[in-house]
Amino acid sequence: MDAVLYRADRVVTMTPDHPEADAFVVADGRVRDVGDAAELRSRWAGRVRGEELRGVVTPGLIDAHMHMQRAGLKALDYLQPDDDVDRFIVAMRESFDDDGPEHPPFADRIRALERVQPLLHALGITSVVDPAVTPDELRGYQAARRRGLLTMRTVAMPYLELTNGDDTEIDDTIARLAGIGVATGFGDDMLSLGGIKVYLDGEALKGQAWLEDPWDASGYTGLRRIPEAEYRRLVAWCASQGWGVGTHAVGSAAVALAVDAAATAGTPVADLRFQIIHGYLETPAGAMARAAGAGVIASLQPSIIWHNGAGLRAALGDRAERANPVRSWLDHGATVAFGSDGPFFVFDPRHLMWQAVTRRIEGDERPLDAAEAITLAEAFAAYTTGAARAAYAEADRGVIAPGACADWVLWPADPTTVAIDDVRTLPILRTEVAGRTVYRKDPA
Repeated sequence: MDAVLYRADRVVTMTPDHPEADAFVVADGRVRDVGDAAELRSRWAGRVRGEELRGVVTPGLIDAHMHMQRAGLKALDYLQPDDDVDRFIVAMRESFDDDGPEHPPFADRIRALERVQPLLHALGITSVVDPAVTPDELRGYQAARRRGLLTMRTVAMPYLELTNGDDTEIDDTIARLAGIGVATGFGDDMLSLGGIKVYLDGEALKGQAWLEDPWDASGYTGLRRIPEAEYRRLVAWCASQGWGVGTHAVGSAAVALAVDAAATAGTPVADLRFQIIHGYLETPAGAMARAAGAGVIASLQPSIIWHNGAGLRAALGDRAERANPVRSWLDHGATVAFGSDGPFFVFDPRHLMWQAVTRRIEGDERPLDAAEAITLAEAFAAYTTGAARAAYAEADRGVIAPGACADWVLWPADPTTVAIDDVRTLPILRTEVAGRTVYRKDPA
């Protein structure tokens, strides 16, 4: 067993009992011990080699809502071979309206993953939940895994596109899921199946979020994509057959229905990590509390509010001020998992933690209502322990603890305590997945 004892200025473990240490031991892709460097050296004498790390170690970050394969396909289109992550961020912002190729050659899917994973590792990301994986995308992930090319731990949420959600279509969807022979959780530490992805409403900036109160004097309340009875039937079947469900629900009415359907589907819901995805516009307090009680995860994306906040403020006035109510989700006891909806929205986790704390939005100097702001430590937890639960891996990821995956990031300072305006430019010095270096910053 090749074991390494790493000593750092500080190790932020993200575990409640022992939140800080200054050393940890890694062997065979797992953390084996954590604690005081002198004690670990004594306990592991003769069995480890040592390595000094100048900086602060944290668990690897988990993007709970990242379309990684599509990000890679766009990277192939917009980047030169030597372009780095900073150029990638700019290129994706400049190509915001391009969804990428619809039917790329299969070989391009593998090339896409090889291209994009190092770019995301350079942001400290070690795991993603891909929230809408088509059969072709899943085949791409499987091929990359089989060939040893998958360095990003990936939870793939199958996307079974519904056009109208009528009874015939729901029957067909249930039959297809039943015929697969596996369900949520199938796979391994590198690639596994998450819950299915369904849509209850549309995009808020297009006026499609399904709200309890009308958007305007016309009485229009938004887009309802699946009839209530059929949605409830699908959710209940999934819960009974071992499938989780991640529901795109932006507006208040969509969130209320999604939470109620999950809460009445029985005890498997918490174990299957049912998710409210987005949940950011006029989110009902009662639904947040009920979601927390049922173990439904709030999968939230500060990136969407950064991009859409000014437009929602223009459309809804004061009704938009508490959009993306992360503070309220947390205060009601829900597990909050942060993601980006990248590459279509901003996906740098440092920027999104800053946004969740400051409530700043693009194109407007006025922040949204600070009553929904959270602390930097809470934002970091949403990218680690919270997102790990959304990835079915709270014992393995998001923490540095004995038995956990050896996924960690080295920073020059503690990203949970730096001044908030410094977090956006805090460099990632090194990223490890399963004890393997997948990114290292070139020395200046």
